[in-house]
Amino acid sequence: MRRCHTLIIGSGAAGLNAAVQLRRLGVEDILIVTEGLDQGTSINTGSDKQTYYKLAMCADASDSPRELADTFFAGGSMHGDLAMAKAANSARAFLNLVNLGVPFPRDRYGQFVGYKTDHDPRQRATSVGPYTSRDMCRALIAEAGRLGITVLERHNVISLVTIPHGEPDRPCRAAGAIVMDATGKAEAILAENTVFAVGGPGGLYQTSVYPTCHTGGIGLAIEAGARA
Repeated sequence: MRRCHTLIIGSGAAGLNAAVQLRRLGVEDILIVTEGLDQGTSINTGSDKQTYYKLAMCADASDSPRELADTFFAGGSMHGDLAMAKAANSARAFLNLVNLGVPFPRDRYGQFVGYKTDHDPRQRATSVGPYTSRDMCRALIAEAGRLGITVLERHNVISLVTIPHGEPDRPCRAAGAIVMDATGKAEAILAENTVFAVGGPGGLYQTSVYPTCHTGGIGLAIEAGARA
């Protein structure tokens, strides 16, 4: 058994960035648990041109957090508060990646040029090529190393640990996880906070474009009582 202040499950772009930002905010005791820094969907998936979306940041393209939130919300599958939070932090999140060395294209004035994609009324899209998310992960892995964040690789989470919460609409809360290493040895990790960064339910598909190493983990939260 081990203890930590904040347990982060998953080492894709979201999990890595959560660890980096928490460490910068003064959280010292962070543990990332992952099958492997080289095994997540973010670092392995590619396409003809992966796209990163942000606020429009070039020339006379008008935009605002509210307009970006409206675009997210218009798709019909995102809660309005989440859409607003994503939009409000869009520029900050993007420029963090730029400062970490992800070479997003810019013009001779330093503007981050963009292009328009389907269903996007602004030129918000940008890309560094077919492996944009891989480059993002590599930059975040390097930053996590510089910050001294502990990473427990070659471990699978097999169950979330929960404790009673005491509220009718929230009967329990996450308090860590049970993990298993490559030899089958189990270990309990108790944590004050648990960040669940395992990606979407890709394992539900009979045929997948992802490598077979992507086992997926969203079912762990559903088993523990999360609403979906």
